[in-house]
Amino acid sequence: MKKKILLVCMLAMSFVAQAQFTGPRASGATQSNSAVVTTVAAASKAAVDTPVLLEGKIVRQVARERYEFADATGTIVVEIDDEDLPREQFDDSTPLRIKGQVDRRWNQRQRYIDVKSVQIVR
Repeated sequence: MKKKILLVCMLAMSFVAQAQFTGPRASGATQSNSAVVTTVAAASKAAVDTPVLLEGKIVRQVARERYEFADATGTIVVEIDDEDLPREQFDDSTPLRIKGQVDRRWNQRQRYIDVKSVQIVR
């Protein structure tokens, strides 16, 4: 009898573990936020936490881990941790691909990109 109860409990737990919530998000965010932004112009208007994949160049260093990044559509500030920079040296003429997400300081309107990885485009 104990084995049957244990078996029923295990089966019930496996069905519960597979359930997923598919309704609206609590924050009011929609599934459209999961689309990847590929231009600086679109990133500067995108919602916070929108994923980005940009190709362009770092024009100059603004602060310790903050740089001005440019593509054909404009410029935006990117924040890159030292460990996320490429191991190879690069300059303002080196084409780069950056992956990250749109972010914003709580007290500022201007958006920036919180970069997770940087690759040199060859």
